[in-house]
Amino acid sequence: MKTIQNILLCGPFVSVVVVALAGCLSEPAAPAKPEEIRCDKLAECGKLSEGVEAEQCAVTMGLLHDQAVKELDVCTPVFQRIESLIACAAQQEGCESDVGMEAADLPQDHPCFEENESYKRALQEVGDQRHEPDTAALCVFFYERAMELATTPATGKACTTSDDCPDVECPDPALGRHGYCQSGKCKTAIDICG
Repeated sequence: MKTIQNILLCGPFVSVVVVALAGCLSEPAAPAKPEEIRCDKLAECGKLSEGVEAEQCAVTMGLLHDQAVKELDVCTPVFQRIESLIACAAQQEGCESDVGMEAADLPQDHPCFEENESYKRALQEVGDQRHEPDTAALCVFFYERAMELATTPATGKACTTSDDCPDVECPDPALGRHGYCQSGKCKTAIDICG
């Protein structure tokens, strides 16, 4: 029945003028993903490296998030909560906001209070679950590095997959990574190691 109603409401009328009723021209937009919200805010605040567009940042961040969840499943609750907190902060705060990567002590009336508390609990649970408090800090470190990768351009050779890219060795072993392909170009030591 709904289909028949849509055809009657949205179908073109036999006339020179096409009448477009609300909802006939497009489907409702899907809600923005946290990485889209974050990258749009970074672009708005001028915090993306030259040559990186918000859309490219969001795609890269989404891929990095998916890869991180696969490789570091112990960090999945932290990654989910930090993503939610960062998205909230991007929507609610200005460019100088310090809400996001760090679990803060926010007042209960802060728009991101619930997300922040949930993030704190996830950090605590990951540390308790592994009986190693540093596990949570490593999860945050990994996420921060992923953010840096997504917000800086790749300057190396052309690539299709990360297997096409050479391994990168950084002076700090914690930063060393396998080759990484971003938007058709390999990340280099300059891009990854800073």
